[in-house]
Amino acid sequence: MIRSCRVALALVLATSVLPNTAVAQDRDDGWRTIEFETTEVTSADVAVSPDGQWLIFTILGHLFHLPVEGGDAEQLTFGPYYDSDPVFSPDGSRVAFVSDRDGSEGNVFVLELADGQIAQVTHEVWAGRPTWSPDGEEIVYLRFLRDVSGRFFGLSVLSEVRRVTLRTGVLETVSATAREFGSVFYLPDGRLAWTIIERQAQTGSPRATTRIEVVNPQGAVSPLRTVEGVVHRVVPSPTGDGLYYRRYLQLSGLLLQPEGLLFVPLPEGDERQIVSVSSWHFWWWRPRFSVASDNRTLYVGDLGRLWKIALPNGAREPIAFRARVQQDIQDPVPPPRWEATALGGSAAPRSVLHPRLSPDGRRLIFGAAGFLWEQSLDSGQGAPSGGGQATRLFQGNTFEQAPAFSPDGRQLAFIRSEYGQQEVRVFNFENRQERTVASGLRYGQPSWTRDGERLVFTEFASGNASLVAVNLSDGNKDKITDLPGRSWSRPHLSADGESLYYSANLTGTRTLYRLPLKGTANPQPITQLARHLNDGLVSPDGKWLAFRRNSEIWVAPLGTEPVDETDIHQLSPDGGDSFDFTADGLAVIYSAGNRVWHHPLGVGESEEIPIRLELQPPMPPSVLVRRVRVLDFDAGGFGPETSLFIEQGRIRWIGPERGRRVPRETVVLDGGGRFAIPGLFDAHVHNIGSDQAAFLAYGITSVRDPGGGLAHLNAMADRGETTGDPGLRYFFSGDVFHGAQPFFSGLLQIVNDGEARTYVRRWKEQGAQFMKVYTDLPWPLQRAVAEEARLLDLPVAGHGMSVEEITKSVTLGYAVLEHVSMNHRLYDDVLQMLAAAGTRWDPTLGVLGGNDLLLREEPERLADAKLRAFASERALRAARIGYNFIGTKVLRGYVFEQLAGIRAAHRRGVKLLAGTDAQPGTLVGSSLHWELELFAQAGLAPLEVLRIATQEAAAAVGAGDDLGTLEVGKLADIVLLDADPLEDIRNTQAIWRVIKGGWVFDPEKLRPSPAR
Repeated sequence: MIRSCRVALALVLATSVLPNTAVAQDRDDGWRTIEFETTEVTSADVAVSPDGQWLIFTILGHLFHLPVEGGDAEQLTFGPYYDSDPVFSPDGSRVAFVSDRDGSEGNVFVLELADGQIAQVTHEVWAGRPTWSPDGEEIVYLRFLRDVSGRFFGLSVLSEVRRVTLRTGVLETVSATAREFGSVFYLPDGRLAWTIIERQAQTGSPRATTRIEVVNPQGAVSPLRTVEGVVHRVVPSPTGDGLYYRRYLQLSGLLLQPEGLLFVPLPEGDERQIVSVSSWHFWWWRPRFSVASDNRTLYVGDLGRLWKIALPNGAREPIAFRARVQQDIQDPVPPPRWEATALGGSAAPRSVLHPRLSPDGRRLIFGAAGFLWEQSLDSGQGAPSGGGQATRLFQGNTFEQAPAFSPDGRQLAFIRSEYGQQEVRVFNFENRQERTVASGLRYGQPSWTRDGERLVFTEFASGNASLVAVNLSDGNKDKITDLPGRSWSRPHLSADGESLYYSANLTGTRTLYRLPLKGTANPQPITQLARHLNDGLVSPDGKWLAFRRNSEIWVAPLGTEPVDETDIHQLSPDGGDSFDFTADGLAVIYSAGNRVWHHPLGVGESEEIPIRLELQPPMPPSVLVRRVRVLDFDAGGFGPETSLFIEQGRIRWIGPERGRRVPRETVVLDGGGRFAIPGLFDAHVHNIGSDQAAFLAYGITSVRDPGGGLAHLNAMADRGETTGDPGLRYFFSGDVFHGAQPFFSGLLQIVNDGEARTYVRRWKEQGAQFMKVYTDLPWPLQRAVAEEARLLDLPVAGHGMSVEEITKSVTLGYAVLEHVSMNHRLYDDVLQMLAAAGTRWDPTLGVLGGNDLLLREEPERLADAKLRAFASERALRAARIGYNFIGTKVLRGYVFEQLAGIRAAHRRGVKLLAGTDAQPGTLVGSSLHWELELFAQAGLAPLEVLRIATQEAAAAVGAGDDLGTLEVGKLADIVLLDADPLEDIRNTQAIWRVIKGGWVFDPEKLRPSPAR
């Protein structure tokens, strides 16, 4: 829990005598105070005093006091807290606001303006949207029910309307049921009113309406108005003739288009727009605006400013202000120093995946480094031990996963991936032949029917999932059934083939269902658990259930009643991402790290199956590159033609060859005057595997993955460091920390403080280099993750999608923030905070609209032969669709606003990263170069753009001693370009050769064959 901090109301020193630079004050309690002066504010909440003379507004989670005519703003609240949503009391002496200063998600507090005293008035898990009763004796607010909602941050958060009497503290729930309330307010006649958002799906796009209701003194509720779109903030006209509000139209699941500030007359009449607004909005940002008591002026924050808007004509006038901001923060934890795998030795794999025991118990198949391995065991049935060395099942540099033995053990089904394309294949152990039974789509874990005649697996096409069966005798494929949304996690048939087991979230909690395949019976729940179930499996004999909860394996005997929390017990704290039943259904086999375990379901202890595998990194040949111009960041450009010698994967010297010894077997490349830059980093990818050749062909030698399966990422790191195949260097967080109700499906669903801390420790033990938290993890639990990670010297990465999220993340000392804020561009207050704190920003401009704009302006990019060689049809189709719900003019304006924010951030000294959010099904490789183009369009010099994608990226992952620049002693990750990228950043795409750790790759030879 964040340490308590005494809050005092202090007059800020006159800003006229303070320099316009950020300063920091070190303290002895682990925190430091940064200070800076600004004249801009991003997404301010604004409240006007009842006498119309003063404004209270927010900057970076603190309240500021300002005369309505502008001038020097006075900071009112301090400390490592986030204060927002201020509203004056009717007499103007107090301000109610929302704060997390009690360690909660947010509660309502009251500030006495006369003496600065702050009192807490609600004690909820999460409260907000306060409003005063007309007599100033009560505060009405919303209590949000995050855990009840299957969504988060404004998409569909249920809440209740509550009222607290300030003198007695008595609480009352005003609303009859929990709904999606947008705001509460009092009409001038003293009646309470609120907004309720109602959503319904329609063909093409979601639709929402907002119902405004009023409560009479007897508590009866009646409709007042209904308006189209999403309306949260409603401010009644002081004269009682209508309502002011900001309305949003929902364009997609996440994106809201604002229509402006509107006025609707009461009791009837047409809406009219008061003033337009500029921003596109995701999720939770609903800034408070305010109307003066004389109904002649409206005050709002927009475009980095405070605005005075004349009513009713909407004429706007900026309110100039200057503020000295004091912010308490934790410093970001620097990344742990990365050490490259030593060549010439051997090492055990970091992780073993998906171990499968043959039905006779004499053979073990498992995955490591992206390959499938076979290891014979010297015992028969039961818990095996001993055996020979593991050997690869197949040759080549494809990716192999998801093995499954046939019932007789003579065949093995598995999924093979190459260049982002998948195949389901079957291998025969007797004749050592393999064949393809399905290709061209994405596939889930295969399994066999009991008679061994059919192979069953999930098939994904155009966003839909189906369970299909292939008859192995004739190759015919039949669809068994369509699968409901997100139920594709390991669906499987019962032993008799009459029923399908699958897990799905149909009621708010992910549950295992049994669906009879004959007739029209409804699915029957097999579990009734308090928490989500994932990867639910029923044993071959139908007697046991096993499932994953985070990384843990839980089991329960199956009976006639659904399994509940009292029936289950934990089999293992690890291995949940790799477990399976043995063929006889008497035990579970799983891997944890690089160890494999066999655990009986009845009486008996787990027994380790020793893995006998040592990965041996091959030694690359010596390489001499002649006539090459080497980029020198310190000198600010490329040097003259020279030679560069690589030995044992590192740069041994740069300069003239005269007097140097070059071994006879050295590979010699004539650079022909080409330009050498360090290997590029993509600082934001997810779950890439078989796309690695595409990355390498585009000069990307290292990737940072802020969210993927930890075992998989360890395997990919092994692949890149212990083979000479086209592989990458991996820097990763492992699985993202999600909340109890994740918006995206995720491995980690954290529900309490202890669980948060446990998984930070566990992830570090298993090789994670930093922690990644997601927006749906409540802030109290994010604090626990940040505190535990700090104790372990691990950085934390988060999202930067709103000012609240950015500010709270900086306060907790997050090292990196991902994405741009889709609410608006970031203005000077946020940028100065990021720069002063040292927080890195990875805006991922391309995936959030930038790439779509580039393709609209230059559609011929998708005709590029190299791009099409590596891109899947799914990725090309997604690129063509893009942000098709936004017009080009509006999209251009949005992107240009973001570019202006990037330019200002760079000038302020914010540390930037270049990431693409690449993942299976996207345009990998090429998208990083488009990201670099967008940085250059923002006004950054090409040299600085290259520095961000190389030197700065290496520093961000702790690899600056080995990567990021071309210097003697560093690893030889080099891109040789045909043209000078300092003249045009697009020349980073003119790639002649790529060298990764001394291995030389020709991009043309990395392309897949046309027949794939």
